[in-house]
Amino acid sequence: MKRPSFDSSFMLLLLMFIIVVAGGLGMYVFSRTDPLEEILSDERVLNILLNIEQNNSVIGSYVILYYPPTRRASVFDVPTETGLIIKSLNRVDSIDVLYKGPGSIEYVKEIENLLGIRIPFSVSISLEHLEKLVDLVEGISLFIPEPVNQYNPEMPILLPSGFVKLDGSKAVSYATYVLKKDEVEAESATVRKQKVILALLTRLNEKRTLLKDPEAQKIVTTLISTKMNTESTLRIFQELSNLDVQKLGIQRIGGTAKQVSGKTLLFPFYDGVLIKEIVKQTITGLVRQGEGDIPDRVFTVEVLNGTPSIGLARNTAELLKGFGYDVLSYDNADRNDYEKTQIIDRSRYPEVAQALASVIKCKNIITETNTETQNSAQDVSYTADFTLIIGKDFNGRYVTN
Repeated sequence: MKRPSFDSSFMLLLLMFIIVVAGGLGMYVFSRTDPLEEILSDERVLNILLNIEQNNSVIGSYVILYYPPTRRASVFDVPTETGLIIKSLNRVDSIDVLYKGPGSIEYVKEIENLLGIRIPFSVSISLEHLEKLVDLVEGISLFIPEPVNQYNPEMPILLPSGFVKLDGSKAVSYATYVLKKDEVEAESATVRKQKVILALLTRLNEKRTLLKDPEAQKIVTTLISTKMNTESTLRIFQELSNLDVQKLGIQRIGGTAKQVSGKTLLFPFYDGVLIKEIVKQTITGLVRQGEGDIPDRVFTVEVLNGTPSIGLARNTAELLKGFGYDVLSYDNADRNDYEKTQIIDRSRYPEVAQALASVIKCKNIITETNTETQNSAQDVSYTADFTLIIGKDFNGRYVTN
């Protein structure tokens, strides 16, 4: 029988093709790295979405921005009633209708669009599992301003006022109890959930050695729902247990409430531009705190209205609070005919003054000398790092030319 003959040139080309494909595939696999490890090794801000579930629906979403080199973090509370145009449903509705569990790509994408950042890591925890997680860390401590006396047979809850330690069951009940319509609550459900989240992060910091225990690690991974692998999930929680909880706070995304198809939706201020700017400046602040000689503290601002417009100082104070500034006071200026908005800087940190000015696009920064500050030490108006005097060129958001 005659043996089949093969074209040697064809075999050579086939061999070369296999080598190229195998080499390319090998380089691709080799070049791929764990995205979490890549962020940590590059010393970038770690963005994590934490969702709280009740009956498979989301009742709270918190975006944690964490910068490992300084251990500083900031948390944004994304209202589940945030209103937006949902293209896939061809209607305006609340963002929570997109939530389908920890793998809700569309839900995460809309939050990314809202904040103007990428959120590569998402974890979810049900109330039942949140209860077990709180018990695992041996309870959380928080402050309750007034006693809670709820005799609802479905969820009875009796809690004293003051600093209290709550086990898992009481922590969940405190965060989620609902008052009757005619009752006045000392704290909203939003605030209560925020306090539980902060208390849990604080407790994870206090019990961070617990996350190194293999048995505890197994429990944690069973309580968390995520698309991440086990190693990444544990690493995320280990990183969160290291954050500086003494300077941690939660900021809720604000907006204008409107009725749409019988639902109250919250539409972000300035069509979402404001919250993107706040997040951008927050990230810049987290990174900057690890650089240079800028002190690691919150800078204070005094807002004075130098125009006849009523309420402008108060509204501007709320705007600056959104950017993380501590507004000590707001009032009318010594006169109401200021043409130009100005910032009086007593901080001795030009970079910080420029950052404040960029929030409202103000170019008029007046730096006080040490002599001027010392001579005015008896005047309470000089206790703030900055005084913002609003002029007629301010439109409520920016200084216009």
